[in-house]
Amino acid sequence: MCLPCDQIVKPKIAIIGAGISGLTLANQLKNSAQVDIFEKARGVGGRMSTRYAEPFSFDHGNQHFTVRTKPFQSFLNPYLENGIVCEWSGKVITLEIGKKITKRLWFEPHFVASPNMNQLCKALSDGISIQTKTEIAPLTKKEADGWDLYSKEGIFLGTYTWVIVTAPPLQTIKLFGNLLPNESPLHDTKMNSCYSLMIGFKKPWENQWIAAKVWNNPIDWISINSTKPGRDKSVTSIVAHSTKDWADANIDADLEEVKKSLVLQFEKLTDISCAEADYISVHLWKYATVFETRNSGFYIDEKNELAATGDWASASRIEEVWASATNLADHLKMIYN
Repeated sequence: MCLPCDQIVKPKIAIIGAGISGLTLANQLKNSAQVDIFEKARGVGGRMSTRYAEPFSFDHGNQHFTVRTKPFQSFLNPYLENGIVCEWSGKVITLEIGKKITKRLWFEPHFVASPNMNQLCKALSDGISIQTKTEIAPLTKKEADGWDLYSKEGIFLGTYTWVIVTAPPLQTIKLFGNLLPNESPLHDTKMNSCYSLMIGFKKPWENQWIAAKVWNNPIDWISINSTKPGRDKSVTSIVAHSTKDWADANIDADLEEVKKSLVLQFEKLTDISCAEADYISVHLWKYATVFETRNSGFYIDEKNELAATGDWASASRIEEVWASATNLADHLKMIYN
């Protein structure tokens, strides 16, 4: 005999990480499970985070995203309708030291969240149990009633049927420990790093272009962040991303030296002096984009009730990260339904 709906005991699922992966999982599992998210940072977003330095804000992770599949388009439609997601359009150029500036064509719409990139993750977090500033300790032994979850400081956080990790591979391996087989795809996945240079001027942007692809330089991409929909256009907020190769080669360098190097390249590329900039900082994304993976979207261990997905699981485009999390959620719902 089937139990009434109000008597069915839902599985408890702990999700580690409140980026697009973790929040997508939580939203798609919340009706069939009790879901709690634990995030070591101060807020949600992951690589869709925003750095605030009044009066500036910088989307120092993902700069924009595209839509190439109908499921992702359907997911975004409500956020396009309410203005949380907007198209970012304008003149995009190509920069190379010693070469003439040329126009760069975007052959598909490019989207951003508004008023900052983390706004989409904030919208997805509505109604979800999220505990920030909480770093999870490595898992040990599963008890009869599930996984006992502890913070790094030893605080008991609850007992869960499933634990799902959306952190980078090395962090996931550390959390799973010897529960993860050596032949898992996480062990074979390699990630590239990236430096984000953030520059702010307390005056409006005076040029016509909104972004630039850079060739043959430590800098790979420049976004005029303040030209995006919903941003404060009375100031100029600029984000410049390094190439992955340059970041990997300088991953252990002093941040001040990294900042000086990237600022010098930015000035050479744009002829914009940073001497009068009101804000300059640099951030290292140690695990920015996937370099190599043999996984097909997620890792799952049904016997131990452990799973993982994230930027590493297929490719690092927002759409593909969302799809990997969606596929894992569908797999888990099939187990319980």
